[in-house]
Amino acid sequence: MGKVFAKRKAYTKSIEHLLMDVYNKFLKQKQGTGRKTPAWAKELKEIIQDQIDTNLSLSLKEVSKGLSIHPSYVSREFSKYFDDLSFGEYIRKLRIEKSIQLMGQSKYSLSEIAFLTGFSDQSHFNRIFKKHTGKNPSIYQKNLLKGKKNTKG
Repeated sequence: MGKVFAKRKAYTKSIEHLLMDVYNKFLKQKQGTGRKTPAWAKELKEIIQDQIDTNLSLSLKEVSKGLSIHPSYVSREFSKYFDDLSFGEYIRKLRIEKSIQLMGQSKYSLSEIAFLTGFSDQSHFNRIFKKHTGKNPSIYQKNLLKGKKNTKG
């Protein structure tokens, strides 16, 4: 009888912990969604999406001017609406994501991909890519292309 009671008590405690975890996650989500995204942040996201592929020197100063908002304000508020990343980190993240898409097309060399995604040179691209993905771009590309080849055949 004592063992059954102890098991039931442990089971009840684990259920309580699980419910508390779910409740805490709910509260965090509710707090996150309670903040309305301002119009400037929505417009900025559109500007970045429109220009990331064509404007390789996209700068905070430039986009702030386009929004008629002071760059220091945009810099200070940016991370609240862009995945807790600074402007530069967000742009690098998008460029790395684009480079991964290009790696899937075997027609581009890594130096071409570095240039097409706005990096000053391949060594800078290699360093930032490895920092974001944990892998060297050449190894990443080999694995990506090998994976595509295996799924086709």
